[in-house]
Amino acid sequence: MAATIDETLAYLETSYMTLPELASETGVAAERIETLIEAGCLPPHAHEAVMRLDVTTNIIGKIEVAEKRLQFYHPSMVALTRSADALARERGLDGAAAAIRARFDDDVAVAAGLAAGSPAHRDLADRAWAAWRDGTFGVCLKEIAAANMIRKVSATERMKTLIAKAADGFLDDDDVKKLDAALASYAGVTGPFGPHEIDGSTRRQVYEPALKLAQSRKERAAAE
Repeated sequence: MAATIDETLAYLETSYMTLPELASETGVAAERIETLIEAGCLPPHAHEAVMRLDVTTNIIGKIEVAEKRLQFYHPSMVALTRSADALARERGLDGAAAAIRARFDDDVAVAAGLAAGSPAHRDLADRAWAAWRDGTFGVCLKEIAAANMIRKVSATERMKTLIAKAADGFLDDDDVKKLDAALASYAGVTGPFGPHEIDGSTRRQVYEPALKLAQSRKERAAAE
């Protein structure tokens, strides 16, 4: 069943903020925020809602009103914006962007347990940075941070592996412990998905089946 306009907007307005709201909260002008985003000092909005309206009257029939676009930004953007703006004023846009990327790469290396600068690290950091730059981090995480995305992806892959193993056979006690750890790790860093996206989310597709699997395994063990 498709999400309604009212419930989707309620989720976006409750969980995120518009650009004017972000500017008001941070004291950084909207135009400056957009400049920081363009320079690579900040991630962009996480969601964009396109509002379209047709009005019909008996006099002139249907009239299409010009569409309105609303961008919604993750609450983490408040602290990130203040920090990026201060850094850019100190080092300039290019210098700030380079420093932010370097810090991001370091965080990826630590979170993934990879040697900084290694091929595996560079590949993962580049892919994670692309997701940071296109707003993906703001969709599914409680806080926009490289370590949180690494934990989320790692937990998701572990749950997928264990779900597949359970389908082919039986999970042993060590597998169940790994499943519980993956569930806790995922829940620790991910926020609630919106009504418009929940059906296609990792929460619905992976986390919920994994949670059901863990619960059924515990019930089976208790009955034995």
